[in-house]
Parts: sequence; C-alpha cells; structure tokens
Amino acid sequence: MPLRDFLVMKLDRVSRQQIHKTFQEAFSDYVMDMSSLTEERLLVRSAKNGVDWEASVGAFDGERMVGFTLIGIDEWQGGMGAFDAATGIVPDFRGQGLASAMFEHALPGLRNRGVETFVLEVIKDNESAIRAYRKAGFEISREFKCFELQVAELRSGPSDADSFQIRPVDRHVVSSLAECAEWPPSWENSFAAIDRLQDELIVVGAFDEDKCIGAAAYTPLFNWVLTILVDPSHRRQGVGSALMGELVRSLPREVEAVRLHNVEATDDGMLGFLSGLGFEPLVDQYEMTRPV
Repeated sequence: MPLRDFLVMKLDRVSRQQIHKTFQEAFSDYVMDMSSLTEERLLVRSAKNGVDWEASVGAFDGERMVGFTLIGIDEWQGGMGAFDAATGIVPDFRGQGLASAMFEHALPGLRNRGVETFVLEVIKDNESAIRAYRKAGFEISREFKCFELQVAELRSGPSDADSFQIRPVDRHVVSSLAECAEWPPSWENSFAAIDRLQDELIVVGAFDEDKCIGAAAYTPLFNWVLTILVDPSHRRQGVGSALMGELVRSLPREVEAVRLHNVEATDDGMLGFLSGLGFEPLVDQYEMTRPV
C-alpha cells in the first residue's frame, strides 16, 4: 500500500483506548510479552516518561490506527531531549515506511520546543530495528543490561546491618542522592521519571545516624526496581544488600521475582553487586541518540 494512503497526525485528540488497542496489536509478536501492559499501565508509564500527546504521532489507514510513536520531552544531559517511549506498527503494515514518516512528522514540532537530542532504547538482538535507526541518523550511545531476581533467598535474609538503619523514605530522597550515581540514569529510570510516576512507590533509605547514605526505589505497578544508590564513602559495607533486602521484604508474598532495567554495561562494580545478590541476565539494550 503506498505511503500516501496513510494519514499521519498528532495524538492529542486520539482516545487513549484506541492508542492502547493499537499498542497491543503492534506488540503482539514482540520478543518480550507485553500483554500485561493494560491501558492503565500504558498511561502511567507514558506519564512517567514525560510523554507529550501533542508531540506524539500516529498513522491511520482510514479510521484504523496502524502505528504510533509516543514521545516524551524533558531536560536531558544539559539540554532539551525527546524520548521514543514506544514506537509500534501493526504487523500487516510494516515495511511501508510508517516509522520514518511518523518520525519526520514529529521533528518540526520537537525543534520548535527546543529539543536538541532524540533518545531511544532498542533490544540489542533486534538487528532490523537497529539498522533502521542507523539509517534514520541514530548512533549507539550506551549499552544497558536488564536483570531479574528471584526474591525468596533475599527475603529470608537478615533485616538490617549493625552500623546503619534502613527505613521507608519519601521519593524525593532518591533525587537528593543524584550525585552518588556513577552514570546518568536511562530516561526510563531518570530522577525526573521517578518524580513523575503516578504509581505508589516503595522507597527505602539507609541512614548513618541522620545522614542518608543510600536508597532504593521500586514500582509495584511494573514490578521494577527503578534505582539503587549508595554514597561512595559507604560502598562495600553491605548498604546496597540491606536496602534490597528490606525492599523485597516489604513486597506482598505473591511477588516471586523483581526486575531491574538499564544498568550501564560498563559499570563492573554494579554488575558484580547485582550478580552477588542473585540477579540473572534478562535482556540487553542499546541506547541510541541523534541530533534533532
């Protein structure tokens, strides 16, 4: 079907129900099972990622929505950035240039908003998508690793350490520890994303007397550990393990495993820490960027 038969338009006037229906169609054969992403979860995740519905675009075959690109806008590494929170094409309509058409349709509006960099994440094994993104001007900026942890053993471990205390804290404590991060978090796990998250968070902090020396945050809606941060002066003292132990002990008994996404592949210290806790590799991703 020629591209001229499709209508590409902004999504600000498209129902969220229609967007979710197309999302499920587009990701029905995805490498990871996305069937659990209900309309509510899609909207919460979109809010977390700063999705701007006027900046986001969809492709239509008549009245049927057959593709979309959900675009978040926020500050990003010193400038304004845009994030491809999700791009999907219904299987029967792939290979017809829709992804490129939607991206080109979105660019003028992003430039008008002062966006300088476009960011996306793609599974490392998705070679066809990576080739398409390279053709569109994207280059790999980072490699991320994603993990899953069976929580039974950690849940049954000791509840605290002798030299510090672990207790629930407000979400703002996470951003107060931003300088403890060894690398900028991915867009999905950024401090701004944690602040925007509409879901009830579980956040635990580690304290040496009155000083917060670490924190971990978890979202029940997605079953993700969003971040684990420990002050450099208190690392290798069991702080991170105690944080994770307290976090999993606070979860309902029916939660058997949790996931942690987007750990920078160059952070050997973090990777060793996660391996020691029992995290198992789930999938690897690339972060890719291009100028707008």
